[in-house]
Amino acid sequence: MIKASDLSWDDVVRVGPGTPGGKYLRSFWWPVALSEEVKDIPAPVNILGEELVLFRDLSGRLALLDRHCAHRRASLEYGRIEEQGIRCAYHGWYYDRQGAILDRPAEPIKTTSSIRQNWYPVRELGGFIFAHLGPDKESPPPLPRYDVLVGDGYRVAERGDAEAGKAYNCNWLQGVENTTDTTHLAFLHGIVDGCPAFKAVEGDYGVKIFILAPGSRPNTVRVRRRCTVLPTINRKSREPKGKDPDGLRAAVQQAIWIVPIDDTCCEEMRLTVYSEPPKDKRYHGVYRDRAKQKERKPYDRRLYGDITGIVPLEDKAMVESQGAIVDRTLEHPGYGDRAILLLRKMIREGVADVANGHRPKGVLQEESPTIDLDIGFDEYEIDKLPAEMRDLLADVQRQSSN
Repeated sequence: MIKASDLSWDDVVRVGPGTPGGKYLRSFWWPVALSEEVKDIPAPVNILGEELVLFRDLSGRLALLDRHCAHRRASLEYGRIEEQGIRCAYHGWYYDRQGAILDRPAEPIKTTSSIRQNWYPVRELGGFIFAHLGPDKESPPPLPRYDVLVGDGYRVAERGDAEAGKAYNCNWLQGVENTTDTTHLAFLHGIVDGCPAFKAVEGDYGVKIFILAPGSRPNTVRVRRRCTVLPTINRKSREPKGKDPDGLRAAVQQAIWIVPIDDTCCEEMRLTVYSEPPKDKRYHGVYRDRAKQKERKPYDRRLYGDITGIVPLEDKAMVESQGAIVDRTLEHPGYGDRAILLLRKMIREGVADVANGHRPKGVLQEESPTIDLDIGFDEYEIDKLPAEMRDLLADVQRQSSN
């Protein structure tokens, strides 16, 4: 039996096939493309150190195969989509949706069972195409129907491209730790005044975080509930404040997947659910324009120059500045990092579970019509604050007096 404490950070963060971390990450479903990206031509996909190709056959059925043809390794991203699958543009080898060879035009024997293109199951939900890269291809675990994927509202699915600031040249865990971190909201982004009073607890699907602040009336407390859903989803809500970049008039629900591309690259897949269509549907649009308008001082040799006020770029600069794969043995985490420390503990335990042949936390045993992650805002009178949060009252009262 492998203990979580036996695992090095290198064991945890590497994503390739056969690595402990890679086996753990392959236990989950991943968004690999936006639904709108998969139309009449193949779409290349890079995830977990693998190069794949995603397409719909002429019957509209989705398929995800290894990108390089088993014949002479030409890329199927240039393949021709046909009724039952995809045909390599180089020599015409024809594969069905599960990688079986249907035709080899130049060969006397047109089909063969001894050669098969690797494939993975795919599903479509909430504006994304999800894939499961684990070994149980014929019977993968259920695709979680999280509240944001199936609830009512105007849904906007986005890919966090590099220009927008939400694709990182660093390891995936650094990106996830950033979304779990609460104290940087004050110091890096200036979103809150002072260090927020928060509590992190282990939930059924990941790290639940309660952030407390003085309420709108005397003797009240405002509670914000968010969650890092294992292994990488930042599940939160947003409320309009002043001149919101989206032109929001009502609160929205969000889920952000940090998708591991390889050991040193990751990107976001973001889903935002509005109660009504926003004025500006480009979540990053304002920040991208703001970045373009900034002039760099001639002596500024920093990689990204002045990042102040551009929230996605502030995050990108910080997580990349830690290194392609941060050396956590050199860190000195403290009390303010308790949500991140809990996340690390749960992920390491999950890696150990998979190594020992068990299903890790967050992977479903059975289908569920919807998974309510209980995200949002509430305001309580102090004497009615739930018992699990009462130990934070002193911190909130200090905020109120400042």
